[in-house]
Amino acid sequence: MKVYLSGPMAGLPEHNFPAFHAHAELLRGAGFEVVNPADLNPDPGKSWEECLRTDLRELCGCDAIALMPGWERSKGANLELHVAHRLGLEVLHLPLQFDLVAHLRRQIAFSQRTFGPGPRVAGVCDHIRKELIEVQDAAGDGLPTLTEWVDVIILGLDGAWRSGATPEQIAAAIAAKQAKNESRRWPDWRTADPEKAIEHVRTADLAAS
Repeated sequence: MKVYLSGPMAGLPEHNFPAFHAHAELLRGAGFEVVNPADLNPDPGKSWEECLRTDLRELCGCDAIALMPGWERSKGANLELHVAHRLGLEVLHLPLQFDLVAHLRRQIAFSQRTFGPGPRVAGVCDHIRKELIEVQDAAGDGLPTLTEWVDVIILGLDGAWRSGATPEQIAAAIAAKQAKNESRRWPDWRTADPEKAIEHVRTADLAAS
């Protein structure tokens, strides 16, 4: 998706270019193609009208507009948003918030296309085991493990929707499980073996029941 970055410039230090560049990098890191007005108009001596002509021309070729904090106080950003609405562009508000349900819908569509329908319990579990080995190997070599952990998370979500749950049910189950874990009693982590799982105190569950 090609996104036009919109926000306040006039009257701000350095025309707010550092903030524009920071938001542009975050959007690119999220997979967006970004049109950044700070790149289009690097000359501070260029008139507002000249900048607007350039910006609107680029905006018209985008799929969405991303509004930076403070856009409401910018005459140019308000005009850009009006044009974006008239063109039917999607409107994003920065900073972006991760939408788990929307992600699950996207993941389900990809997974069904790529791996087919059905529970695939054994296949998903086999893949998770392999990814966990990669986590341990990377950690043992002193390498970053984030990518491997994300693979495990995605596979876990894949197994969850394949169990028959909807994206909304999965999100609700995650929240409910976190709340349940917070209500449980846990042993002191300082006395636990760091090579073993730390499990909740099950006698407390029995007493509560």
